[in-house]
Amino acid sequence: MSTIPTTLSPRAVPYTVVGGPKGRAGAEGLPVSVLLLNRGSRLYLNEILRELDRLGFDSILSVEEAPEGRDVEALVGRYPRCRFLLLSERASPGEQVNIGMRESVAPYVFVIWSDMRLSTQGLSSRFFERVAEQNLLCQAPQLSSREGDLLPTAAAPALHRASLKILDLVPSKDGARSVYPFDYCGIYSREKFVLMGGYDGTLVTSYWQKLDFGFRSWLWGEEIRLAQALKVNYADELPAEDSTPDDCYKWFWLKNLAPVFRGDCALIPASKLWSYLRRRSGGPFAGLVEFRAARDWVRLNRYRFRLDATSLVDLWDEAGQ
Repeated sequence: MSTIPTTLSPRAVPYTVVGGPKGRAGAEGLPVSVLLLNRGSRLYLNEILRELDRLGFDSILSVEEAPEGRDVEALVGRYPRCRFLLLSERASPGEQVNIGMRESVAPYVFVIWSDMRLSTQGLSSRFFERVAEQNLLCQAPQLSSREGDLLPTAAAPALHRASLKILDLVPSKDGARSVYPFDYCGIYSREKFVLMGGYDGTLVTSYWQKLDFGFRSWLWGEEIRLAQALKVNYADELPAEDSTPDDCYKWFWLKNLAPVFRGDCALIPASKLWSYLRRRSGGPFAGLVEFRAARDWVRLNRYRFRLDATSLVDLWDEAGQ
């Protein structure tokens, strides 16, 4: 990758739309589209579609790979307000979210997986009024395991010997902050998401894709917080995730940890080059090309930064969870 994307969906993932209307943009019912990402058994899909259809969301968008969509015609007949986005090729979860955001017309988009179950007790009209009042980039749910155990979904940044560590904490209160939305799940402001540029589809590892989105959001002045009234349970085992630093980590480091905030904007000092070359494997020439691409990206977005990584960790420590 010689350049870093600045807009939603850096690569065009072809897909076909099958099913109902685009939605009512919140004119009736809940002013929220549901974006359903698919994994696991197809039985999960039918169960959650039935549940979501009953709740009266503005629209339901189900994203899945085309070969998995062979039963879509039957589902369209059963759930006329659901639209199926059938991908022609494999796409990362972040790219799927980007596609769903483009297709949605509601002001808020609730991203959830087909192997999750939603508790309806907290989904009152007052809850969604509060979502609009708080005007956050993302409100993430309180997630529980299949057995009902509360999961550590509040990700907090910390520095240990000058290296970034992400601490996974059980949220202790409503409105607890999280660096990123766990498992991509949450109610997003569609407008803020699009302005942020969405998930970086060039980062193919889910962990670093989420961490890049979340860290960039906080550095650019947006917030991701947990809403205790929004309760979601896994219907199956919690998917394993690999957080080992890989090729995607270098781009996360360049985009989020290397920039320094000075005055009213951010930059990557030339002195960071040597630190970067020590962190990566491979020849120095390729590292120099990557470093220059990152400096150009930060320069392009320099006035969008509100702080740098060190200041973010300090403020997080001062405020507590």
